Amino acid sequence: MLFGIPRSEDPKLCVLGIRWDGSSSYRRGSSKAPGFIREATSEEIYNSFSEDLVNLAEAWSYFDLGDIEGENFEDIVRAVEERVGSIYRGQKFLFLGGDHSITYATFRGLKRASGEKFGLIYFDAHPDCYEIYDGNRYSHACTVRRLLEEGYVDDVVMVGIRAATKQQMEFAEERGIRIFSVDEVDDFDVRMERAYISFDIDVLDPAFAPGSSNPEPGGLSTRELIRAIKKLDLDLVAFDIVEVNPEFDHSGITCFAAAKIIREVLGKFAEL
Repeated sequence: MLFGIPRSEDPKLCVLGIRWDGSSSYRRGSSKAPGFIREATSEEIYNSFSEDLVNLAEAWSYFDLGDIEGENFEDIVRAVEERVGSIYRGQKFLFLGGDHSITYATFRGLKRASGEKFGLIYFDAHPDCYEIYDGNRYSHACTVRRLLEEGYVDDVVMVGIRAATKQQMEFAEERGIRIFSVDEVDDFDVRMERAYISFDIDVLDPAFAPGSSNPEPGGLSTRELIRAIKKLDLDLVAFDIVEVNPEFDHSGITCFAAAKIIREVLGKFAEL
């Protein structure tokens, strides 16, 4: 797994899967994604070099913490917090979702474990700023709003938004969220020192990621997303890949897109 990067008991990167899709509002199935994404990063498929010829096998080491499951969202949040808190020593994290509500759990867990301040860069078709959705305040459609309202983050940048509501955009403006729509991605820039990056696979057009829990046509190509990743200039705290749904993934296209995102993020943020 993970492009031939060596395993280590003292890793630069920890990997944790969160098998939860109980907060999904449409297609269920993203809870099955962590194993499929791991398989898609196999060294049997890919070599260890990023596009910019960073050798990930030399730049990184990793430890796989396995997967977390739970009967309800409270269990997930508690388990993530305990797992991250027990191992956090300043290393980077890769979280494999799961629906987008897991970002609430992982961001909160890292914030509490580190006691440090960092921003959120949110690649998504949707702003996820509903006050409540289908009666659930912790729906995947409410993730950013909960993190802001509960004080875990105050600096948020969104990229690829194309399925918002007027009310969500008004909330974003009130909270100072910087939004780059899908038509503005070439103008994307970030002024953050440290950040957690969240990738909802539906930021990509369904042509490039058909296995999405909430597909939204008119999105980014994989190449446009990679260009945006390469423009990032900050200290990475952690990143996640969410909403990959193997139940609807034709020929593994979406899982391979997720693997590509992981490889280029690790290449971009390698400590050479």
